[in-house]
Amino acid sequence: MDRAGHWEGDSGSDLFFTSDARSSVLREESRAPARSDETHACGARRRLACLEEITIALLTATSEEAVAKVILELGAAALGASAALLARVEGDALVILDGRGMPEDTLAQWRRHSLDVSTPLAMAVRTRAPVFIETEAEWAAALPDAVRAMIGPRGPRIALPLLVGDRVLGGLGFIFPASVRFTEDDRALAVTLGRQCALALDRARLEDAERKARAELSLLARRHDRLQHTTAALAAATTPLEVARAVVGDARAALAADRAVLAIPTPDGQGLVVLEHEGLAPWASRTPHPSFPLDADIPLTVTFRTGERLCLSSKAAIEARFAPASWGGAATPGSLLCHPLVARGRTIGVLLFGWGAEGAPDADGAAIAEELVHRSAVALDRAMLHAAFEHENRTLTAFIAACPVAAMILDRDGTVRVWNPAAERMFGWSAAEAVGHFLPITDKPHETEAFIARVAGGEILSGIEVERRHKLGHTIDMSLYSAPIVHGDGTVQCLSICMDIRERKQAEAELRHAYEIARDADRRKDEFLALLGHELRNPLSPILTALYLMRLKGRTAGIERERDVIERQVQHLVSLVDDLLDVSRIMRGKIQLSTRPMEIARVFSQAIELASPLFEQKRHELRVDVPAEGLLVDVDETRMAQVLANLLTNAARYTDAGGHIAVAARREGGEVILSVRDDGSGIPSEMLSVIFDLFVQGARGADRAGGGLGLGLGLVRSLVKLHGGTVSARSDGPGRGSEFEVRLPALSPSRASSPDLREPVSPRLSKVRRVLVVDDNRDAAQMLAEVLASYGHEVEIAHDGPQALSVAASFRPEVGILDIGLPVMDGYELALELRAAYGDRIMLVAVTGYGQEHDKRRAFEAGFARHYVKPVAADALLREVFP
Repeated sequence: MDRAGHWEGDSGSDLFFTSDARSSVLREESRAPARSDETHACGARRRLACLEEITIALLTATSEEAVAKVILELGAAALGASAALLARVEGDALVILDGRGMPEDTLAQWRRHSLDVSTPLAMAVRTRAPVFIETEAEWAAALPDAVRAMIGPRGPRIALPLLVGDRVLGGLGFIFPASVRFTEDDRALAVTLGRQCALALDRARLEDAERKARAELSLLARRHDRLQHTTAALAAATTPLEVARAVVGDARAALAADRAVLAIPTPDGQGLVVLEHEGLAPWASRTPHPSFPLDADIPLTVTFRTGERLCLSSKAAIEARFAPASWGGAATPGSLLCHPLVARGRTIGVLLFGWGAEGAPDADGAAIAEELVHRSAVALDRAMLHAAFEHENRTLTAFIAACPVAAMILDRDGTVRVWNPAAERMFGWSAAEAVGHFLPITDKPHETEAFIARVAGGEILSGIEVERRHKLGHTIDMSLYSAPIVHGDGTVQCLSICMDIRERKQAEAELRHAYEIARDADRRKDEFLALLGHELRNPLSPILTALYLMRLKGRTAGIERERDVIERQVQHLVSLVDDLLDVSRIMRGKIQLSTRPMEIARVFSQAIELASPLFEQKRHELRVDVPAEGLLVDVDETRMAQVLANLLTNAARYTDAGGHIAVAARREGGEVILSVRDDGSGIPSEMLSVIFDLFVQGARGADRAGGGLGLGLGLVRSLVKLHGGTVSARSDGPGRGSEFEVRLPALSPSRASSPDLREPVSPRLSKVRRVLVVDDNRDAAQMLAEVLASYGHEVEIAHDGPQALSVAASFRPEVGILDIGLPVMDGYELALELRAAYGDRIMLVAVTGYGQEHDKRRAFEAGFARHYVKPVAADALLREVFP
């Protein structure tokens, strides 16, 4: 580079001078006479002209870049430098703002370097003093460890610190050709340029800071205005959609965001729905209000699920966390801010902002966003509550209007506020006549006010029956339901629903009348059944007793068969009467079981004994597969024996003579299963579903073989159910036999109890007693007396109460066997008289046709020691009454 500032070999273009500056200098040079002692520096006039131009240029420079351009171009020209650079201090480093006359790769290499490096510029900044180097010797003396890869040629250098007061702003450096030597004027000019550059640079920085401050203040003002506008819009919003529109539009503008989205939960709570979106918002082309399941991996759902603020400040961070599909076809933003909207401790929505640039939002923008989020959450929560209230209000209004019963809403002072159409129809007053006035259906205001006060106090009244008046004057029977309506401001109203119960009361009266009739009929039926049982059992008793006497007296030639027939038919008749009365008692719930643990084999033994006469008569082959032990059940022995006997009798009746009947028992899980199978007439398929109903019988021939009233299987089902079991029937059809199966809960063997062993009955009793037999059925009294006499007892007979008392006065009986249904004086009264006369010296025994539970209780209350239902077996009576 030559002295004029040209690189050697250059075409002559000036690297440093502007056209104006260059022309000015040339003019000065042309006017100045040539001087032989002129040095490298410009002449005095030339330096002044350059300095003046530089000063004027710096005054108009308002940025660091403009200051750098002036200094580097005009300053280098003024000093005649071949290259120049300007750097500023940033911490412990120098950052080159601009450089002229140097290759770009060199500038790039040294764009930022430490203050500790061994260069003239770094040395000037460190020492805060100008550095002038002209020769190689000065290089070695000033910077002995200077790096070899210097900026530009290793020639003369001027390095100036840029000082403003005690602050070092940076450094200014000039590079010169190797032949240059600096005069005092050159050095002074350089120092002056450094001072002016520092002042201009500091002023530019201040002006730049001021511009930025003004811009920030303007932005804050605009954001504040937008925030105020948003606040006003939110205050006016009454629906979630209005809140979303106010927030999304204003917030996006306030934050200079490219996109904004507000989403809330779907009604079912399983997803999110976008209420509003703006800018480069995703999903816009698909639907105005898209929705997403909560388990979707997109910023909206992730923020809602976690309740945490999501802030990603770079595109790389966003793409690392979310797939591109998260944006529904829109470009991935450079920055992302996603806030949960939280109100009253729960997340009610999500607000998302996106910027195309990275690093957004700035600190002020983040603060504005936080404030917007808070205000949006409050407004959205209020709008949701308002929407819910409106929904409930519309629902309540529609419900009250459509309610088929009278409904009204009252203030605490009894003023009507709502009066539905049903109330108009029920009471006669129209809504226009009732609303705004005191409740018209009552003429007792104090009572009404007290009633409303109870409801206002939180009491809910249900089904209170009251009388209210109609507009025409007549009274209405009604049922009243009232509950408080508590409003948000603390006021309370009363909701009352009135039901006209005149028809119900009439129906209840009719029902009570019908019930009384039915109860009377039921009572008469019970009396009839009791009387029927008594009247049927009365003739059976002497018949059985007579048969017993015939057996005692031995066989009589020629009549054995006839006696057996009579005995079988009497037993059948007794069974029919028992079944009829048992079914009646079960239907009325008057049978009580007396259960105890026992082996089912014991019960089967009794049942087979009861049914054996029918088996013998029809010559059936009976197969028994019942284990003696291991099948323990908790049953009423008598009733369960009755169940099994009925099933066996049923099988015998419907199985032809010589047929086969099998009984078996087994355990299956927690049940004991009892089965009775036969190869008889079978059951049609259409009968299987009703076979256990009362009065249902299988098909029989014209001779009505089998007999029965259709009560046995119904009685079986009822008794099994009382034991907690089930019974079922199976058959392959007519002529193919049938099987009945009873399932009972099984017990563990540890629950077993010792069986009761009966003492054998002695044919003769050791002690003779005086016995008074009282029965208005003369045959029954006579037969029983004859049996007792055959065992050696002294017997007297009476046929009514007075006669019995007369006989007892002289006979002094030890045992009294009394019928209950006696003429003149019944058995209960007679027992009381005898007990009063003889105390414990006489044992009273009731033998009667009345066998219901209340009959037994009354007998024991009257003083009877035992109670037998006719017909009673003579051997049982002898065994139990005369030990």
